[in-house]
Amino acid sequence: MTVWGAWPAKEGFAYVGDESGRPQPWFQTWAGERRMFPIDGAVTRLAWRPDETRLLVVADVTGGQDYRLAELDPVTGEVEWIAVEPGIRREVGVPYSSASQPYSPDGKLLAYATSARDATCLDVHVRDLATGASRTVLEGDDRYVPMCFSPDSRHLLVLKFHQNTDHDLFACDLETGRTRHLTPHEGLAKYQPGGWTEDGIYLCTTEGRDFLGVALLVPGEPLRWIATPDADVENVVVGPRVVWALPRDQRTVLCTPETSVELPGFASQPFGYDGYVPRFAGDRLLVQVGASDRATEFSLVDLESGESRQLTDFSAGLPDDLVVPETVWFTGADGLEISGLLYRPRSAAGPVPAVLQIHGGPEWAALPVHDPLIQRLVRAGIAVLAPNVRGSTGRGLAYQRLIYRDWGRGDLADFAAAAGFLRGLDWVDGDRLGVHGVSYGGFAALSCLSRLPDLWRAGVAICGPADLEMDVRALPPTWSRRVVEWIGDVDDPEDLAELKAVSPLTHAADIRAPLLLAHAENDTTVVISGTEQLHDTLTGLGKTVRFIRLSRGHLPDDRDEWDGLDAAVVEWFRDHLKPAPGGSPASSGDHRGARAAKKTHDELVHLPAEFP
Repeated sequence: MTVWGAWPAKEGFAYVGDESGRPQPWFQTWAGERRMFPIDGAVTRLAWRPDETRLLVVADVTGGQDYRLAELDPVTGEVEWIAVEPGIRREVGVPYSSASQPYSPDGKLLAYATSARDATCLDVHVRDLATGASRTVLEGDDRYVPMCFSPDSRHLLVLKFHQNTDHDLFACDLETGRTRHLTPHEGLAKYQPGGWTEDGIYLCTTEGRDFLGVALLVPGEPLRWIATPDADVENVVVGPRVVWALPRDQRTVLCTPETSVELPGFASQPFGYDGYVPRFAGDRLLVQVGASDRATEFSLVDLESGESRQLTDFSAGLPDDLVVPETVWFTGADGLEISGLLYRPRSAAGPVPAVLQIHGGPEWAALPVHDPLIQRLVRAGIAVLAPNVRGSTGRGLAYQRLIYRDWGRGDLADFAAAAGFLRGLDWVDGDRLGVHGVSYGGFAALSCLSRLPDLWRAGVAICGPADLEMDVRALPPTWSRRVVEWIGDVDDPEDLAELKAVSPLTHAADIRAPLLLAHAENDTTVVISGTEQLHDTLTGLGKTVRFIRLSRGHLPDDRDEWDGLDAAVVEWFRDHLKPAPGGSPASSGDHRGARAAKKTHDELVHLPAEFP
């Protein structure tokens, strides 16, 4: 069971969970009774009307990320679709996050962003819930998303989300129609609003600093700093008190000006990505707490006493031998200090093989939460290192920006350093290394296999860009205004030559390790044609390759399909990271020759739900 976010109400809380096989809305009372509300598509987030008579549902019906909006009656389960035109993207906050509040405090308005006017932008609309009429309150020249309303419901706070590292805030006056820029500044800055109160707007920001700190923004006045630690503050939430969340190794600490409470796991992501954002439920906090050796659970936390009451038991039925990783550090080729989560099998005879698992994004992070694939690999006797290389979040603005216009360059050196770190462990067989990744992680895995071919015995790339030019030209239209600064300019001959030089497809002939590819037909983020072309090229060269076609979307949203894919990945690594014949490890030269003599495994299949 995977869950994403909790939205408290008087009688209980709503959340998104995939227990039925696909992400759907659920409601659980404070006494523990649960109910699912079936709705078309995969649900990405929820939000209550202030009077709790309706629950907003954002759903991906097609798998193409053209999110649709509906309101659900929590008593009858009836669903009223309110924005359903196909091919239009809608957001009620930052994409993929769950921290915003799209309803006005008086319960009369609903704010959302839409690409209906211009596929390359997001405009901000406000819907009158009494009449159903919508109007544009901000016409965008980029991605603009609503975050929350002022306490009197007159103003709407809007975030310009140009890059993950480049934000701006605006206030739309819903009476006069005027828009005010609230955060004029020089250079780059993040602004992550946590709530608008009578005091002003509480937010996490990097204005004038590298790490996210907590500040109060009063329009027209300088920022009033509340907390400026030497680490990224991941969220600030407002209610009876102002609370912010700080990371502490693999745990989260909830802080107020007077006290702090360390939670028994990981509970906060910037903007509430994956649902990791605390929310007030009365005078206590409802938190989603994850850990590597158990399922993510919901708990109520008392900030005064520090006591926590777990509300769910999704861990029931999980194996009892799940492994907690060690946080490790190693040095990149240019002296950059890199962290990672290292999972070691509980028992193994002799040095074990290892897999480098690279997160997506690339502006994301390897999180200390339950990952079924990692735990399956470890149970199969394979170690896993999940690194947070340059570009990862949680290490400050400058560290995150290192990946910009540098895909396949500095990051590749970091992956080589990670392989060197694994080879330096006496309990790891450095000649039996694999690499795995999804999305950007898939690109990174393909880069490793094609440009560092001597380091790997096997690889897996899921929905990863094989050709950066092809990917840039096919990215979602709403990303078009950021892509030159983020990846490169395909219309500039110099940039294009560099993108071709670092694209895995350019170096396909150098891939030696057996490669498992997986991709969905209607992936609208990374087109499948690059993976198809890479598969065909490797097949023609007689390489060991397998291609699994997934059913829909950039990432599977069907739990059975994910389970089947995970099983295929584990089987692939188990088969191809075996010791060499005779029981002794093979050198890169030895396994290179043996692999060339193998029969090519060319299997193009649709993965069935019951795949073992």
